[in-house]
Amino acid sequence: MNRSLTALGSKEFRALLPVWAAAAFTIVADTWLRGTALHSLVPVGMFAYIAGSLALGAHVIGHEFTNRTLASLLVQPCRRSSMLLTKVSVLALMLAALALLAKVLLFESITRTPGYFPRYPTLYLPLIGGFCVAPYTTMRLRSQMAGVVFTASLPGVTYVVALLGGAIIYGTGMAGAEALARAVWSPAMWIFAAGGAALSARSFMRLQDLDGGGEEVRLPQWLRVADPNPVRPPLWMLVKKELRLQQLTFAMVAFYAVISTGLAVAARLNPDFGREVPIRGVGMLYFALLPLLVGSLASAQERQFGMLQSQAMLPVRRSQQWMVKAGVVLVLALVLGVVLPWFVFAPPQISRASFWPLAATIVLLTTWSLYISSWCGSGVIALALLLPASAAAMTLAKWIDWTVIGLLFKRSAVGAYGILTQPFSVFTLWMIVGTPLAALLLVFAARNHWAAERKPKILAVQVAWLAGWLVLAEVVATVL
Repeated sequence: MNRSLTALGSKEFRALLPVWAAAAFTIVADTWLRGTALHSLVPVGMFAYIAGSLALGAHVIGHEFTNRTLASLLVQPCRRSSMLLTKVSVLALMLAALALLAKVLLFESITRTPGYFPRYPTLYLPLIGGFCVAPYTTMRLRSQMAGVVFTASLPGVTYVVALLGGAIIYGTGMAGAEALARAVWSPAMWIFAAGGAALSARSFMRLQDLDGGGEEVRLPQWLRVADPNPVRPPLWMLVKKELRLQQLTFAMVAFYAVISTGLAVAARLNPDFGREVPIRGVGMLYFALLPLLVGSLASAQERQFGMLQSQAMLPVRRSQQWMVKAGVVLVLALVLGVVLPWFVFAPPQISRASFWPLAATIVLLTTWSLYISSWCGSGVIALALLLPASAAAMTLAKWIDWTVIGLLFKRSAVGAYGILTQPFSVFTLWMIVGTPLAALLLVFAARNHWAAERKPKILAVQVAWLAGWLVLAEVVATVL
């Protein structure tokens, strides 16, 4: 039995190591990206720490679903309690190491954390969520990505519900509502943590291999439209398939709608509340996370579900299938990431002149996440690799910027890196540089999506092409 538990611990460590390494690399890279436009928009290291902690908690159980090893795990000659203790021990070790790294590089080196990231809740809350709540939501929903999304939304939804409850009790003055929300929120988090830990242990002890995911999100029977014609247009069926892959995206939009609407109503009732509570921070996180989530689910989830082989055998050309996939992903990112928040939900505190630069930025982020997703076999792995891959790409672009401008032009010139990180100030040049880059990413993602094997040599060739375009863009941008 000891050998079996040792092998199980080694397997868990190998399974969690890529996710931990991705988050740790991004936290380290955060020290290089400080002072850039990307870092001012989204604190990369802080975001990696929060997402990485929750992803570790979801992955400790979720990788059994993804790799279809749950059945072989459950028949091992070990007690369920011993297996649970082994998994929990490895998870605690990984979370503690990530928290120590974040404390040294993020919380100690930054004298004042961003206003919409309170210091101590940001340090401890992701650990509690990743250790106690994320394993249960993953087992309950039988999906890693769903476990991460629902666990991440729990603190915000709890605070908004408490705030609105206080507004109903104390009226529109909001002073009593804010005090009630702050008094309720912290104990509620501890209650959720204790309940999540107990439910996680109970669920693992009763866990079964049901050979498939959980029930999909479906409309009520009375809202469904019955169609007696069994013949469906193939392209329309492909569109519906792509929309089904994005169920977690729709869930995230629903959570954002609840949180942003509640905060906007509270800010209207009390202007001081709008200045103190991070309404802008909620919007910025939504704009940054949505295109990454949409692109991550598009290709990797299809590979995870084992649908790629059957899709390749459909009587529809692969180029048409990819055009449908890319079109749905980009339109969905624009509608849910720009149009819906701007015109339906509480609009973010951004000027109207920034509408088109914001839309172009979301398109580029979506194509980048789709490209990363084409290399991965799971949506949560794609989402975990996005931050370190983005940090590495920005570091490469910055190095090309310094090298080319330093060798050929004046140091004061603005290169491709400066343009890509400042779409709101140099939008025309950004379109000249960013549009071909997005097209290249889509072409490479199509090739990777249909490839049976994704070799490192192919990655090196694609990175060389992207770097070559950045070098050419440096020259063109500097001349213009």
